[in-house]
Amino acid sequence: MRVLWKIALLLVVLLAVFYFFDSRVRENEPLESPVKHGVAIPAPDKDLGANQLSGPARPEKGLSTFVGKPSDELIESLGEPNRIEPSAYGYEWWVYTKDRHLMAGVNDGKVNQIYSTDKFLDIAPFEIGQDINEVFRFSIIETEVDVVLGENIYTFTLNSQDIKDKILIKFDNLFAQVYVDAEDEKIEAVRFIEPKTLVVHQPYDMEYMGELVTARQPSSTAQMEVDRSMERQIFELTNMYRENHGLDPVINDYWLTVLAQNHSRDMAIENYFSHESPSAGNLSERLKSSGIEHKKAGENIASNYVDAIEAVHGWLNSPAHRSVLLDADVTEIGTGAYGKYYTQVLIKSDQKKKQDSRFIQ
Repeated sequence: MRVLWKIALLLVVLLAVFYFFDSRVRENEPLESPVKHGVAIPAPDKDLGANQLSGPARPEKGLSTFVGKPSDELIESLGEPNRIEPSAYGYEWWVYTKDRHLMAGVNDGKVNQIYSTDKFLDIAPFEIGQDINEVFRFSIIETEVDVVLGENIYTFTLNSQDIKDKILIKFDNLFAQVYVDAEDEKIEAVRFIEPKTLVVHQPYDMEYMGELVTARQPSSTAQMEVDRSMERQIFELTNMYRENHGLDPVINDYWLTVLAQNHSRDMAIENYFSHESPSAGNLSERLKSSGIEHKKAGENIASNYVDAIEAVHGWLNSPAHRSVLLDADVTEIGTGAYGKYYTQVLIKSDQKKKQDSRFIQ
């Protein structure tokens, strides 16, 4: 009898451990941008660096040649975009998803940036999947990069992490943000961007002399549209990153998206940054209350990143978040954005998939 009681007690302990430490649900530490966007340091006596007046010649071919050109040239070469959606910075995103994947920022009829993680597109002088050490061999990589707009000088300072996974290369009136998979040391994506838009984004620590250029804050209605745009972009970028790493795409699930949206909104409104909601609980509890069954689940959250591009890249280069983003087992995803709060929830479903209203294609 005593042996039976010991066995029963052991089973209770094991069940308790399983209940409280269920490995099927993963919550990582919140990921906050290391750059305080919108916080630039005035430097009234700043001088230009010795080699910062101009960069090397711009690439003569590839996607970068569209930056600064009329958007009509983009249409002539690539056709109409699959959709046009707003950004938080006043320009539009032209998103191409058929037979290619790229995003072009368009403002007042001109292209202000081009971004792509598509290994089949020409992003000369770089290539998706290229060893970053090759770039260090043929490019000048500075830890301080000056941008001159009229009489104004803006200096970006790249920290040690930036040098590993988000280097900034200057060309003549053009900049390239090279997004690197720091674990594989390969180029994951590239954003070619004109100087003024780069300053407005402030993707690196920045000092300035003169007038600070900022974006106009979107109205509450416009911000809702921007949030929906960023959710679509997080979904598509997640699948592009997964494809580049040889993984199957995930399906965008309606109810997971509602769950992720609610969490991003809750964090913003209730002013906290955690997987644990004061009102709705942790991820396991939120999934249960939403009636979402799963064999496995993971959640990534981020805050204060410039946009969806930077948030997804941040997750890729954080080992714990990367393990969720690039989990080979997951099959569905939900994405939520609310201002500068981003959430993605990925699960492995335990139900047969049906092409009904639950799934957004």
